[in-house]
Amino acid sequence: MPSYILRPAVVVFLAALSLQAADVRRARVARTNQPIRIDGVLDEEVWRNSPHIGGFIQNDPYPGQPPTEQTEVRLAFDDNALYIAVRCLDSRPETILSTTMARDGRPFDDDSLEIVIDPFHDRRSGYYLQLNAAGSMSDGRIIENRLADVSWDGIWDARTRIDERGWVAELEIPFKTLSFRQGAGTWGFNIERTIARVNEESRWTGAVLDSTIHAVSRGGIIEGLEEASQGVGLDIKPYGLLGVNRDAMRPDRVKPRHEAGADIFYRITPNLLSSTTINTDFAETEVDTRQINLTRFSLFFPEKRAFFLEEAGVFQFGLPGAGTTMLPFFSRRIGLVGGETVPILFGEKLTGKIGRLEMGLLDVMTRDSDVAPSENFVVGRAKYGFWRQSYVGGIFTHGEPTGTTDNSLGGADILLATNNFLGRRRNFDVAAYAVKTSTPGIHNRDFSYGGQIRYPNDRWNFGYSWQQIGENFDPKLGYVRRRGVRVNSLTSRFAPRPRGHRYIRQFSFEFDFSDYYSTAQRSLESRAYGVTPVALLFHGGQQLSYSITRSTEQLFRPFGIHAGIQIPTGRYSFTRHRLATSGPTNKLYTYRLSYDHGSFYTGSSDELTGSVSWRKSARLTTALEMRQYWVRLEQGSFDTSLALIRLNYFFSPRLSVTNFVQYDTDSRNVGLQSRLRWILQPGQEVYFVLNHEWQENPMDRFEARRTDARAKLNYTFRF
Repeated sequence: MPSYILRPAVVVFLAALSLQAADVRRARVARTNQPIRIDGVLDEEVWRNSPHIGGFIQNDPYPGQPPTEQTEVRLAFDDNALYIAVRCLDSRPETILSTTMARDGRPFDDDSLEIVIDPFHDRRSGYYLQLNAAGSMSDGRIIENRLADVSWDGIWDARTRIDERGWVAELEIPFKTLSFRQGAGTWGFNIERTIARVNEESRWTGAVLDSTIHAVSRGGIIEGLEEASQGVGLDIKPYGLLGVNRDAMRPDRVKPRHEAGADIFYRITPNLLSSTTINTDFAETEVDTRQINLTRFSLFFPEKRAFFLEEAGVFQFGLPGAGTTMLPFFSRRIGLVGGETVPILFGEKLTGKIGRLEMGLLDVMTRDSDVAPSENFVVGRAKYGFWRQSYVGGIFTHGEPTGTTDNSLGGADILLATNNFLGRRRNFDVAAYAVKTSTPGIHNRDFSYGGQIRYPNDRWNFGYSWQQIGENFDPKLGYVRRRGVRVNSLTSRFAPRPRGHRYIRQFSFEFDFSDYYSTAQRSLESRAYGVTPVALLFHGGQQLSYSITRSTEQLFRPFGIHAGIQIPTGRYSFTRHRLATSGPTNKLYTYRLSYDHGSFYTGSSDELTGSVSWRKSARLTTALEMRQYWVRLEQGSFDTSLALIRLNYFFSPRLSVTNFVQYDTDSRNVGLQSRLRWILQPGQEVYFVLNHEWQENPMDRFEARRTDARAKLNYTFRF
């Protein structure tokens, strides 16, 4: 980042450090020697005799005001676990909304609870648990006050019950699931309740609109956990798999499959976790959601494989608000080459904390296959925390997925952050990074560096970032959308909340700017100005917005946008308009609809995107999403479509069947994935997974192309 921007920002940041908030709430966890049965009935003696930890404070829509309904939380522990009992009082229990029972269903629009636990009390990281009134359980890991690892599946249990007084939640969180310093009895803690019918959120503490519940730096304190113990700290999770694969394009069409392997988790110290995977299989992983690409750059598909998602937040690097422009490490580069799977023989991951040092080390060995030879991949990440929310860190990667060359990367980053900027309880951060790759035969322009300033708050949200990415910067274990560019990006939003308005909760006025300058061509490559004159958020969760974008694209070589259609080199400017709306979030149905229209390279294009979800009950949910593009260019015209259908049924929070169907007109291929997941008890699961594809032939008929059916059992032994 230019010094004339970075230096004043750091000075202002340092001046703000001396101003700290002092309103920290505290509660004591009751010790119990009697067993607690997790059944959603709070009839144990410890729940009858323990005081609740104190009332909640409304966070949204009116921060600081009393909530419309009261919530009582009680805490207890024994030799094995932390227990949480929550009584959500409700004067209208018949209106309690629960639309899913899914494990990891993320029921943000339901009557629900969100809990954060910061066992190290470092005000940086922690664990996130979510539970709705129907018993849907979700969880994740918090890194640097952000929910960074939503696919972490911890072993814990919960039950809920709706009655005439509201609803009840009872949770058991084994100490073996958590990392913490033994003997340190003070933990960070916070809890938030959502009342769906009025779209209201209230928290135990830290009730401000400028931060989500994931900001553990705004949490309170629970005390009395000095006797908490993780035991031996060893989990052994073997698996067995049986299946069959059929491919109509292969000479030996049908192949049986049988595999076995294991994951082993061992706490070397209470703060340091070793995760080992042997003969890894990802049969239960959901398929990628298809996308339509009308740009000249590669698409980004997120990681979905469990081993790589667990503790993934530890390996995040760079600018917190920069998205996926440049990722030094992207785990999908391991075990996948050109969309084909490369079998993983062995993997070892070491994550945890030693004092103020947070570290992550990953070592993965793949097997020889028809796709790529056996390779070893190494990734290292370390961060040293200072002040309350700041750190300086480094990263290292080594390995090349195809085995055709050698590649490594090294770099450093720094983050200065506060949630009490100028003593006004506002968020502010400054970040910078620098990385360099090393590839045989390349000796220059193989670097990337940049910086960022952000003021990410509810009423005013501002961010500016600057990056340079060299022409030869090539992280083989990372992701780079564009090379040889210098990028400037500005985002800004003013979002006032009118008090007492009958319908509108929040207005929003936005301006965005991005500029990509090609350092190789010494010319502008892309530029875009975006203005949102108005966006409305209604009390029922409905949204309405209109935006206009003026873009310039410079093509240095012809761009093949579609089969048989190439856009010639040259500079193109176009203006696009977008109208978007979405339906209520607190109803059994909801929808999203957007229409994008305007000039596009040598002609024009229209884009219509719509989705509708119907949640008949917590047991049955269905969703349909459509994307339709009409492109009219001087070089030719084409239409392209994408359809996605989901149909899910939940017999209980532990037994579900999910179905996902996809079709797009470019590939003319229909894909189906059906998954049955049966959680026998936390840590013990059975999966039945069917993947099937039909290919449309020249006679407009669909033929079965591929079928893959698998049954998998995971069983966890805890010591």
